[in-house]
Amino acid sequence: MSKNKKPGTRGVSIKSPADVRRIARRVISDIFQENSQIENAGKVNQLLMTWLKGWELEKVSDLEERIMKLEGEKGGRE
Repeated sequence: MSKNKKPGTRGVSIKSPADVRRIARRVISDIFQENSQIENAGKVNQLLMTWLKGWELEKVSDLEERIMKLEGEKGGRE
């Protein structure tokens, strides 16, 4: 995650599922620090679902890489 370098725009650049998870974690933390989780329960739920989806995408990507590596090794032995 990096700060947005384009002048006139706001926020941060999202380049990976890890960036999405980091942002969701930051916002959830802010909500709990302000003790406003009841008023923001829907937002917290949506952020948690976003975090979880980002985590799943990272894991699937990791599994795909591992499978490709194993298939490559298997192909070399045949």
